[in-house]
Amino acid sequence: MASHPKLLKKEGVKELLHSISREYSVFVPANKDGFVTFEEFNKSNFLRVSYSNYYIPPAKGFLFPPNLKNYINSPWEDAWLQPGKKALYGVRPCDAQSLVLLDKAVKDNEFYTEKRENIFIIVEGCNDPLKTCFCTLVNGSPFSSSGADIFITDAGDNFIAEDISGRGTEYLSDLDCAGNKDLLRKEEIAAKSINVIGSSFNIDGIPGILERADKIFESNGTWEMLGMQCSNCALCTAICPTCHCCFVIEDVIEMVCEEIGDEAKNFDPCILNIILSGGLASAPKGYQRLQRRLMDKFCRTMKSIGQPFCVGCGRCTTACSNNIDLKEILSLVIEKEAKIR
Repeated sequence: MASHPKLLKKEGVKELLHSISREYSVFVPANKDGFVTFEEFNKSNFLRVSYSNYYIPPAKGFLFPPNLKNYINSPWEDAWLQPGKKALYGVRPCDAQSLVLLDKAVKDNEFYTEKRENIFIIVEGCNDPLKTCFCTLVNGSPFSSSGADIFITDAGDNFIAEDISGRGTEYLSDLDCAGNKDLLRKEEIAAKSINVIGSSFNIDGIPGILERADKIFESNGTWEMLGMQCSNCALCTAICPTCHCCFVIEDVIEMVCEEIGDEAKNFDPCILNIILSGGLASAPKGYQRLQRRLMDKFCRTMKSIGQPFCVGCGRCTTACSNNIDLKEILSLVIEKEAKIR
């Protein structure tokens, strides 16, 4: 059970991280070549970095197999190859929520579970969400503490720090309790952020909508129209915090290579149909990639675990060179399905 929120002075963050570093290798936000990434904490040179989110999701840097490194060209220096416990400071709520989803999807994968058990997550709420964020559409919030061990809120002069999982008790025990004024300030900040993101529609019933529309959309060219701008670069898959089929690839890569050669190792593992077709099929067209992405994240997984396998981080929209907006696509799908009913 979460303990009472504590008041953490901003100049006390270094001491908090230093304390945690006695048990964990601590990683903090850093700006490298225009991208926000993680670097190992050093008390002597730690500087607070302003950022909306990391370019590459924390899960893919610290919990995914090493073979993913070349695929996403990560700026992190082999963080996932270093043994031992790790603590990540400044994880955003959407990325912490992605860990909750991944825990359900790859719970039987030893590589993932071993690393997951040894990672400590310090989440910071989103005071200034981007226009591309849509966490509220997918059952999330810019101030959700789901997946966090410690949750912190930037309340101006101070942080409000909360022990969410019970694993942070010893690190926050010496701090003063936050007062009612501080907690009210947090509520005001959270309400403002939620209002910024907003939601012009909802996805209630989206699994049924997609199931009814899928074959019709395929036959009448709607999927092709929706995905006509896709260049098939697969960047959306690479930087998605919940796409995880590389774990499947690890299990079957040798079988696939026997069919089509070593070039299989360079394939986008998530939605190329090299497995479903016995390794003989070519890459899907852009619209097929979009079709499979939506059917997986908003139909199959919603039916199996009761929630979308998307956390609304907006990375796919931000990174897309053709300005494909997943939120807009969802809205169009709902609108078009309503017209064919």
